[in-house]
Amino acid sequence: MLTIKTIKNPFAADESKDGFCFRSSCSQTLKPADLAGEMNDWNSSFTEADYLGMLSVMETIVVKYLAKGYNIELPFGTIRVNATGTCSNIQDSFTPGSGNHTLGFTFNPSKSAASAVKAKIEYKQVVPDCTGEAKLYRLTVLNTDASENPVLNVSSGKTLRLHGRNLSFDISDENQGVFFENENGLTRLSVYNRRGSNVVEVPVPSDLSAGNYSVSIVTKPGSTYFTANIDSEVTVA
Repeated sequence: MLTIKTIKNPFAADESKDGFCFRSSCSQTLKPADLAGEMNDWNSSFTEADYLGMLSVMETIVVKYLAKGYNIELPFGTIRVNATGTCSNIQDSFTPGSGNHTLGFTFNPSKSAASAVKAKIEYKQVVPDCTGEAKLYRLTVLNTDASENPVLNVSSGKTLRLHGRNLSFDISDENQGVFFENENGLTRLSVYNRRGSNVVEVPVPSDLSAGNYSVSIVTKPGSTYFTANIDSEVTVA
């Protein structure tokens, strides 16, 4: 089922009209084995193993021709690879993985498939988050060249980068900020290199004891405090 949530629109030009937007996700996944089972239910002479073999062959061929730069026309739509990115000179070459040069994929459903989906779509709208609630999505450690390292082993002076939304906080309020916690207690960090709404950068204090720490951030956008947690654990050497 398609799950729809209302969130604050970060690109709204007029918040009185477009202050919020819809975002959706799929609550279920139809895997190849499930797809083969569904196809087998059509009572043809093919077995489920036959359908799995067909899907495997189709995958090999589609991937092969996508890599050749083809548009692949499937019974229900067309898929292709597309290149995106920017450069400073018209003579510059496109290099996947360099800067913001990326390869993506575009799928355009056929008219009949699009019409059928629109006519039969199953969806539900869930209760939205509080618009000011902080969320932590990802933690990384900054290398000396400012690139991000996902391995969360840090030492004194290393900078931890927190990715999320609604992360802004009042540093003068001792109840707000970034907190490290383990079995020895809770430590509030007081020095920051960057304090943005979506990214916070904080150096590891020299007096922080070695060990494993959970990380959280506390904000107060209105009259209520919000605590954002994340499953990732930081190891301080």
